[in-house]
Amino acid sequence: MRRVASLVLVGLGIFSLALGAVLRFYVYPELAVVPLDQKTESVAEGAAKVFYPKDLVVKDARLTATRKVESNLTVPEAKVDGDVMVWDQGLVVTDSENQLISALKHRVCLDRRTNMALQQCTQQYVTDAEGDPTAADKAVHQEGLNYKFPFDTQPQDYEYFDTTLRKATTARYEGTDEVGGLEVYKFVQKIPSTKFRDQEVPGQLVNSTEASVKAERRYQNTRTMWVEPVSGIIVKGSEQQRQALFGPDGKEGTVLLDATLTFNEQTVRESVARASEARGKLTLISSTGPIVLLSVGLVLLLAGILVGVLGRRPRHVA
Repeated sequence: MRRVASLVLVGLGIFSLALGAVLRFYVYPELAVVPLDQKTESVAEGAAKVFYPKDLVVKDARLTATRKVESNLTVPEAKVDGDVMVWDQGLVVTDSENQLISALKHRVCLDRRTNMALQQCTQQYVTDAEGDPTAADKAVHQEGLNYKFPFDTQPQDYEYFDTTLRKATTARYEGTDEVGGLEVYKFVQKIPSTKFRDQEVPGQLVNSTEASVKAERRYQNTRTMWVEPVSGIIVKGSEQQRQALFGPDGKEGTVLLDATLTFNEQTVRESVARASEARGKLTLISSTGPIVLLSVGLVLLLAGILVGVLGRRPRHVA
């Protein structure tokens, strides 16, 4: 009887050990992918100085930046069982009187596990112009992370795509923090003053006596992102952004935008809730579940061996 009990315990122990290993090394990699049916909205708000082109003046304003990110399942690369997802992002910035300040559209193909941009996709673009994207908009080299960090984010630097510059720059890891009760990693992306386009403007905007001159439009930004590392979800974001015109003499003229915009409380709450739910599910299959199963498996295995040893009867010498 003890021999049967020993075999049963050993068998259960081996099964538990195997199931724990399967959860960690097979089930987790299969489930740690972004679902194709994504649809999120974030709102950032803050004070700003804004140039209003109709009046040719800079005014104090309160801005609201609404960003909507949604999966696009109509493009050929977005297959149900595939590793590629396509996200459409729309960003609209308005003032307190609901006057449009800027708008941008971005379509990008991403790896569903790493959230890194992929180059082999067809219908990608970044545009802040009205109407359909131009050839130049479609030719943008998509690279780096976009709108999310990878599952199991590491305390290291990452390349993160900036839609104004239309290229990726480094988001540096700056330690841990806490947002809404969640431990998060803090990343800061510092973009120095950089020319991103030339444009014709009235000369007075760059201190010129000419009626119209070609000016450089320069952009700088300090983007701070608080990331829940298990899910890679950005639970809070903030940008200190500045855009200005520079005349032919290289001197700064009119400041077009000087703003600090941060996720509002509702966006932070919703992001924390999504990240907490995702973290719980992923932790269960990547660490908690495997640890429990491996521990139980070892106990059952040792118990089975012990029962088998104690169950042996000494032989009597005739």
